[in-house]
Amino acid sequence: MKYLMWIAAGLMGLTSAVHLFLGTGDIMSPIMQAETLDPAIRAIAMVVWHMVSLMLLLSTLAIAYLARTPNQALKWFVISMQVGFTLIFLFYNITHFAALFVLPQWTVFLIVPILMIFARPKAA
Repeated sequence: MKYLMWIAAGLMGLTSAVHLFLGTGDIMSPIMQAETLDPAIRAIAMVVWHMVSLMLLLSTLAIAYLARTPNQALKWFVISMQVGFTLIFLFYNITHFAALFVLPQWTVFLIVPILMIFARPKAA
């Protein structure tokens, strides 16, 4: 079932690509072009965007590493991060929109740790 870890890495890699290549134009361009926003707020938005990009890419690399080399501490760190992101997205979906799928990103952040939990390294 080690292939589940590779699927999780692929899904996180796809999520990284969507974030970088589609999300940047959809999300960041309007923020950066909003002249009514304080320049410091626009700069903070860009910093946070790049921090998320880095987190997504590092998560992809960590999961791919875990597919080859078992490391329980790293595995549970990545799982904890992903579950935390799931809960944050769900909280804002429910409290701001009274719906689950206005911000659907939580689905990926839930599927990836589930795959990681069920992935088992091959017995030696």
